[in-house]
Amino acid sequence: MFISVMADATNTTLTAISAVQSALAVLYTLQLTEFRYPSDCSLTNATTYDYIVVGAGSAGSVVANRLSANSSNSVLLIEAGSYPPWESELPELFTPMPKTDFDWDTSSVNDGYSAQNLQDSVVSLTQGKMIGGSSNIGHMIHVQGDPHDYNQWASLLNDDTWTYENLLPFFKKLEQLTDVDLLATSFADLHGTDGMIKIEREIASISQYYLNAFAEAGHTIVNDTTSATSSLGATNPLFTIGDNLRQSSSIAYLAPAKSRTNLCMALSTTATKVLVEDGAAVGVQVTSSSGDTLVLYANKEVIVSAGAIHTPKLLMLSGIGPQDQLEALSIPVVADLPVGQNLMDHPSAVILIQMEEDTTTTPAVSPYKFPVPTTTLYATVNSSQTYPDYQAISLVFPHDSGAMMQLCANSFKYNNAICNIFAAANVGRTVLYVVHNLMMPKSYGNVTLASTDPTVEPIVYTGTYTNADDLSLMAASLADFMKVMDSTYFTQSNATFVDTGLCSGLTGTEYWECYALGMSATMWHYSGTCAMGSVVDSTLKVKGIDNLRVVDASVMPTEVSGNINAAVTMIGERGAALILADN
Repeated sequence: MFISVMADATNTTLTAISAVQSALAVLYTLQLTEFRYPSDCSLTNATTYDYIVVGAGSAGSVVANRLSANSSNSVLLIEAGSYPPWESELPELFTPMPKTDFDWDTSSVNDGYSAQNLQDSVVSLTQGKMIGGSSNIGHMIHVQGDPHDYNQWASLLNDDTWTYENLLPFFKKLEQLTDVDLLATSFADLHGTDGMIKIEREIASISQYYLNAFAEAGHTIVNDTTSATSSLGATNPLFTIGDNLRQSSSIAYLAPAKSRTNLCMALSTTATKVLVEDGAAVGVQVTSSSGDTLVLYANKEVIVSAGAIHTPKLLMLSGIGPQDQLEALSIPVVADLPVGQNLMDHPSAVILIQMEEDTTTTPAVSPYKFPVPTTTLYATVNSSQTYPDYQAISLVFPHDSGAMMQLCANSFKYNNAICNIFAAANVGRTVLYVVHNLMMPKSYGNVTLASTDPTVEPIVYTGTYTNADDLSLMAASLADFMKVMDSTYFTQSNATFVDTGLCSGLTGTEYWECYALGMSATMWHYSGTCAMGSVVDSTLKVKGIDNLRVVDASVMPTEVSGNINAAVTMIGERGAALILADN
């Protein structure tokens, strides 16, 4: 009886989400967000523009805005999706967004090793398919990363322009910090106040209890983990929320460009090939919204900003990639480069902890705010290290929370058995849903072509935990986090770790290694597949091809310490500045 009742909890959640998605799909026909943005422009074969930007996501929106700010530049922005749906603007409604028409809904290969307790034993690689891209579908936590991340880039590239100190002006350029209390501290010096994306904190009274518990466990409480030296500490995070809206790249960068006649935004249009002649990119081939094949030309540059999965796909379809893979598909080789290799992500595992008994009436949640109290912790297992080994995002859900179940079943996509256990633990008890993830993995996956047909999604192999050091460090990180169980607040709350039953009979390091692997999931932080130093140079130019750049997460040579959307947007700002400086 217990199993069947609990099975109903997960199935009921998935059924409810499906019903919500269907209702929202009907609502989308009203095009409630279209008024904010440039109109969908019609394309004519053989038209020439100064710049062609492929992909209107987190970085591409930035590039299109900055290039078109000069009215003498003609800019074509190509986007495979369309306008974002109304629900994407409401911070509360991020859990129904995956597996809709606004998600590419790509899946990884089942490697038989990791992700075995996710639905279908694969990673569902949620990515936004709309203007604004994944900034319209992600979880809105805004973090610059650790200075060590960017200083490491500068060292790898032998280019000091990529140090944190030299990138800070680009972070400031994108940020508009609106948090009054934070503006009154020294942390304000590390944030922009008149940038494009509004950022704010949402501080709940209960969060202080958790921050105090982290302090008892040996961590420092800080107002903000943004720092010129070290991002270690526990805090109330910044969110890309302002004016009661999700502050996506589309709202921040494309809405202000609505009236620019020199910006042509072509929606439901897919770039299928970058055209290269005599060693230089001269344009792109596209399938238009009407299904026509068109060729469009660029006087100055083609900029590919299609993301860490679809940028390598487009380059490989264009003959830019590993020679052996291209020749196997009879694609003429234009440039032999390791495109699609070096795929990175932050491997994650969810920990659920039962907290105090809770039978109170759950208050209504504002759709204009992040739905639950949240704290973030950046910590290291090496006391002499100044940059984090792991991030722990802790979300507090009230009893019998449908939102917690939506996060389990439709965002992280754990299988029914896991989510059923979580549902049972949430009956009559508050739960802490901890998204624990590793910051600097040594494991790499890859993206390869499945076909020369542009409509076929690429093959994605995550490579999670293929380097044993990652699994060892994740186990140590999980054990380090769990020290919080001995804190005063957790003890008084009769806090109980919710065991998924995956690692029965194991203890210590063996248990946490088993748990890390058994609960392995994604943070949706895909990057590195066209990395600086191997595929593009430090000015983001594709090696060996003139007039072609990549400006998105795929250029990252290593991961950054935290949610990557701020870093991707910064790359958009830096890339646009590089392009304008050269032209």
